[in-house]
Amino acid sequence: MSLIIGIHGIAQEQLGRHLLADPWRRALADGLERACRHAVALPPLDVAYYGDLFLPPPPGGKALADTADRLLDDLTDDECADLVTAASAALSPAELAAADATPDKGHTRSPLPLQAVMRALDRRFGVSAGVLYLGELRQVRRYLCDQELKNDADARVDAAVGPECRILVGHSLGSVVAWEYVRRHPEHQLDLLLTVGSPLGLRMIRSRLPDSNFSAEARPAHIAGWVNVRDPRDPVACAGDLRSWWPWTADERVNNQADAHAATRYLAKRVTGEAVLQRAPGLAEP
Repeated sequence: MSLIIGIHGIAQEQLGRHLLADPWRRALADGLERACRHAVALPPLDVAYYGDLFLPPPPGGKALADTADRLLDDLTDDECADLVTAASAALSPAELAAADATPDKGHTRSPLPLQAVMRALDRRFGVSAGVLYLGELRQVRRYLCDQELKNDADARVDAAVGPECRILVGHSLGSVVAWEYVRRHPEHQLDLLLTVGSPLGLRMIRSRLPDSNFSAEARPAHIAGWVNVRDPRDPVACAGDLRSWWPWTADERVNNQADAHAATRYLAKRVTGEAVLQRAPGLAEP
């Protein structure tokens, strides 16, 4: 069991705990070094892994390319409608109209109602932002709406987060899973909830959170602090600062440049290291 437990985001079906933990550990060590301005040891961080729960059944036929667009394979009508509605949180009517008026060859594998949305997201946030944003919302929606899958994912997290854990780090979908852990375990005292690239501010997600008003106004007694780090160009975090809904949250903004949603870029930032060191100053030792 570790002092710090990370909870990963979407599209990690083909990875595992060890493959994820090493880059997270090294990235956070860089953030700690930037914060304290000297070399530090790798932090005691492990990852709660549940990505394989989203793995689709074995294909019956030739192998298919493992591309980002596969995040949106086999959408149901309900999923498609929800994703189109959720896009209003990130796009203006003018942006959607412009994308609809100038179709191109991009995203033709996706359902027709989503194609203009995806083009508009790409124009606003950069190439592949549409797949990332809608793929994120789809997996979050599955986590919150598919009770069997949610129970399995929560059980994986419960098994990984032992009593030694004082800092919980959630990236992307993992921030929603981390928030759910906090809600479900008021007996576990945490020094820090750290969320990076979080979609928790999106209305589609907040409206589906169990007990969605949980601690909206006041900090729960079992969390000493919550720091949320986001890049304003990260489409997944496009809803803005989380203090708009949870006033006791400390929001920090960073510049991740071309890969705005990358977990390792978030973890390697000075403000991330400072947030961790504030709660675990012993990690600053050379």
